[in-house]
Amino acid sequence: MENQEQASTVEQQYLWAVGLDTEAFPPESLIGDRYRVISSQIVVDTDAYTLPELPLEFQTYVVSYLKLSRLSLHLPRPYGLLLLGEELNISEVFLLENVPIDRQGQLCPTLAEAWAEASALRQISLLCQVLNLWQPLAEQNMARTLIEPKLVRVDGMWVRLLELQADVAAVQLSQLGDIWVQWLDLAKPEIAEPIAEFFYSLGRGEYDVNSAIAYLDRIALKVMQDVPLTVRIASATDVGQQRDHNEDACYPDVKRQKRSEQSEGLRDRLAIVCDGLGGHEGGEVASSLAIKTLEQQLKTLLNQAENDPDFSAQGFIAQLEMVARVVNNQIVAINDQQHRQAQQRMGTTLVMAVMPQPHGKPSNEVYVMHVGDSRLYCVSASNLRQVTLDDDVATRETTLGYNFYAYSSQRIDGGALIQALGTRGSDMLVPRVQRFFIDEDCVLLLCSDGLSDFDRVEQIYDEYLLPVLKENKPLDRSCKDLIDKANELNGHDNITVALMRCRFSPPDPNEDRENESDLPTVVDSLEDEADTEDIQSEDEDSAGALATISPSNSETSEEPGTYISDSDIDSAKTQLAVPKQTNKAFIIILVLVALILGSGLAAMQFPQVKDWVRQNLPTSLKKFVPPNS
Repeated sequence: MENQEQASTVEQQYLWAVGLDTEAFPPESLIGDRYRVISSQIVVDTDAYTLPELPLEFQTYVVSYLKLSRLSLHLPRPYGLLLLGEELNISEVFLLENVPIDRQGQLCPTLAEAWAEASALRQISLLCQVLNLWQPLAEQNMARTLIEPKLVRVDGMWVRLLELQADVAAVQLSQLGDIWVQWLDLAKPEIAEPIAEFFYSLGRGEYDVNSAIAYLDRIALKVMQDVPLTVRIASATDVGQQRDHNEDACYPDVKRQKRSEQSEGLRDRLAIVCDGLGGHEGGEVASSLAIKTLEQQLKTLLNQAENDPDFSAQGFIAQLEMVARVVNNQIVAINDQQHRQAQQRMGTTLVMAVMPQPHGKPSNEVYVMHVGDSRLYCVSASNLRQVTLDDDVATRETTLGYNFYAYSSQRIDGGALIQALGTRGSDMLVPRVQRFFIDEDCVLLLCSDGLSDFDRVEQIYDEYLLPVLKENKPLDRSCKDLIDKANELNGHDNITVALMRCRFSPPDPNEDRENESDLPTVVDSLEDEADTEDIQSEDEDSAGALATISPSNSETSEEPGTYISDSDIDSAKTQLAVPKQTNKAFIIILVLVALILGSGLAAMQFPQVKDWVRQNLPTSLKKFVPPNS
């Protein structure tokens, strides 16, 4: 993500002041002549364009916040640290941003309050989110936060923590069961019985985090059997206002927007955006290759998920990470074969949303994988949440506990990427995979930084994103509108968007008919292969063929229900694309050498040329050129 160099209008940001003396600072008073108190501990920064105050050293609890800041979907992020008072009576006020405060400046409801109004799917989702936070918080000795009722809040679909509290004594997972069992009377009827069993078992210490989440997954799958969920996807890409070529790529392919033209195994289940790096000869090749390979691998992976009786979320996440490494290895191999170094190495970012169907049953779970700074946002009727966090220098400095993000992002290299597919070996790659449940109508927006730079997504939420959710506007038209707006507001880079609209209702026949009738039909299937033609060999069985992990080509997989094995990955690493440019260059050189030699031999047939050669050759070589007869 680029540092913000343009002025932008972003709605007022509310902060939470930890340690604020509310009697000394009533509403409308100023803290440190800068922060205005709205109510209780809610404040706003009256000078948001000036960096906040920071001490020279951070205390341990501040560092814990920084190290946990990658969980920005659920946790607040340090904003500033104020020291108030005289030398012998100094008080500390810790300011947090990204807090569960709504657009009207009110605290979001607690988990206990939201539970009563939540649907069965949301009740399950909220419990899963708390369980997913347990391990990372425990590693920083902050798990106590999750058993403090006032600190665990709910903002739409998301569990969000108001602040963190350190563990002053040992905290056990079973304590969650003791708290949750008090909510049994408010559990929705369709899940009341299995949830009761779960709460009591959790309180008795019979579950660890992973087994508890797996149990809730099974309940969610049963609920989904009676709940219609319709997903529709569209994508679009544009070169932008200042670039002369487009290095972005997406899935569904822009030439295959009709549902009938998309693979049945991936239709309505997969969206991808890739932003290529490395210039015209590299970036667009890397992004196109990534899309093609991911499409092939995920066909197999989703089929395996449907047929594997032992499907698990952890296993699927591991498979997604393996697939990312297969793509990475292919691009790395091309870089090495073409002797690309440093900034010349091609690569691509990746953001992907995929919805498997475990055991062949409909599911509301979404897996998001990303590498780089292409992003995924979740748009709901009540809020907009950025799900992914950029892999850039500013984020790395913050999550390592070195500095607050506001300061890290001001570095000259703050927006520089720390990883992308294809730039380094897979042992250095860390794909980020997140998983969450869809429990209300929403839109997932995947985009390259041509749209997301300078906080443009937040600015267009009301006018451009909410209508995609609330109105029955065709998704392909919505994609084009977003690109037009991005060109108007930014335009400095290629722009690519994909929209995944999720609705808890049966499919709309009119929408599907419009999709088939309004969009053009692509007749020539060969055109679809043009992007990667230069990096594939003519024979798909040769070393240049794209590696596809599937039961048919795996030595260790004999049944379609098995997962990708380590041997599949090792095999895929050797079946890397060989660039055709290398073969073409070799042939051209041979032709040139042949022409030169042929011209020389032909010239020797002229007496004048033969005499000149004999006169200029060394004496020892003249015997090889006979005199003219």
